[in-house]
Amino acid sequence: MENQAGAKENYIVIDGYFSLYGIKSVKELVEKRFENKVKTDFYHDFINWSQAENEILLGTFRPYTSWSLGEDLGCIFNFRNPEEFVYEEFKLVHSLVNGWVPAESTSIGNNHIIAIKFESQIPEILHKLYEENEYRPKAPVGCFQVGLCPKKDFPIILENIRKGRFKDKSNY
Repeated sequence: MENQAGAKENYIVIDGYFSLYGIKSVKELVEKRFENKVKTDFYHDFINWSQAENEILLGTFRPYTSWSLGEDLGCIFNFRNPEEFVYEEFKLVHSLVNGWVPAESTSIGNNHIIAIKFESQIPEILHKLYEENEYRPKAPVGCFQVGLCPKKDFPIILENIRKGRFKDKSNY
């Protein structure tokens, strides 16, 4: 596994969530692509997974960090307005590198499809995301996005985002 990023970049940006139709489409693609390949335990775990009420499948955009399955996280924030955030414990339960290779972790710089599991219910902030109904993501440019991160790292992530945006605005 790749080294963890510094706390200020220890987050993943999410563009959308997959509906039940979207999950079915993702599973069909994974099965098709693995038709003549060695199937790992991660493959079987994902293919046999049925979404529970406290789980959600999400599309990610090139993370700056890598997380292992089972990693404890705990913060979801509005990526464009990070002062809007929710602390809710959750774990990474599936990771599909490049959207179709079941793996033990996320990896830096690759798009992913991930499943996360909450202790109770899925926070409302995630239902503001674009709903994907098929494998090929169609979230429009500028759509609502969230960041996921460990709760302990959020204060420094928030500070880093604020500094970056302030710096960007000073160039205008």
